[in-house]
Amino acid sequence: MESLDTILCIAAAAALDVCIFVLLLTAYRERRSSKKTWHELSHDMVLTEQNVTYELGCDEVLIGRHASADIRLPDLSVSRYHAMLTVSNGIWTIHDMGSKSGLFVNGSMVREAVLHENDLITLGNRRLIFRKRRSERVR
Repeated sequence: MESLDTILCIAAAAALDVCIFVLLLTAYRERRSSKKTWHELSHDMVLTEQNVTYELGCDEVLIGRHASADIRLPDLSVSRYHAMLTVSNGIWTIHDMGSKSGLFVNGSMVREAVLHENDLITLGNRRLIFRKRRSERVR
């Protein structure tokens, strides 16, 4: 009887291992699929400043000096909550969040603007370029 219990226990453990493997494989495929979908939605855009690249990893990105900002620019010329980037249907928009120094896109002061590749965004003394990611694409 003990050998039957041992065999059943081994079979249950093997079945559990197979289930875990299937779950991990499914999660990996889902992650790759959602990553690909995000890159298609976001058009692989990033913000760059000199040698720094800021990833745009969600559909709302807060830019400011505050520690809770998604893109933190520790510069007193930048407001704590300076601007918000949003993407919808592949179109990125930037909104001024009531900053003191204003928001400029390609030299023009704006409250809100649709962004295009290579637009120059100025927040206080900081200049960011909105451009396509230069690394390999997700397949």
